[in-house]
Amino acid sequence: MTFGVPGTAHTAYRARRAPGRSWRRVRAAAGTVLLLAAVAACGGGDDADGKDPGAGDSPPASAADGAPGSSAPATGGHEAAGGGTRRCAASDLTMSLDPAESPAGSRYFDVALKNTTDAACLLKGYPRVSLTGEDGAAIGSPAAHAGGAGRTVTVQPSTRAHAKLRTKSEDAADGSCWAKPRSVEVRPLGSERALTAEVDGLRVCGGLFTVTALEW
Repeated sequence: MTFGVPGTAHTAYRARRAPGRSWRRVRAAAGTVLLLAAVAACGGGDDADGKDPGAGDSPPASAADGAPGSSAPATGGHEAAGGGTRRCAASDLTMSLDPAESPAGSRYFDVALKNTTDAACLLKGYPRVSLTGEDGAAIGSPAAHAGGAGRTVTVQPSTRAHAKLRTKSEDAADGSCWAKPRSVEVRPLGSERALTAEVDGLRVCGGLFTVTALEW
């Protein structure tokens, strides 16, 4: 049996254990540094108020984006609109003009635009309505707008959208009338060309010539 100096074994033990504890401290410190680095990396994209700068409010959509409630400019009536339904082109439609029920002193005419294609298309707003004479020259000015701007009308195949023309009767206007037209031209909103029909009984009097927005 070997006897050492009192306290020597204990001192040696402590000397042998010290490196282990120091290594554990180093590993713990390193882990803390790595954890702080990870937290800093995760939070590096936040601004001062805690919001991700890349996840802020999106800029408002413009009319060119086709956003709902916006009216994209027409290009001949062939652009997609309303979830893929395209705007009606003049080539998709036929037009008719017929007298409508009228109160005393006024004359009303129904303008009907019929979809002749196999797919639905959209019409909205006021058509441009003008009159031409026997020589092809314009008579007066295009019809002024009357009433609200209307809503987008989805015109299914073989169905019609309607607008109302109004003028005064010759009696109510005391004979103050434009020349009798030979034809009426109707240009749907956004269309590059007009639809033409022969006129029967339409004569603008009293300086009143208006058209409503298209509807069913």
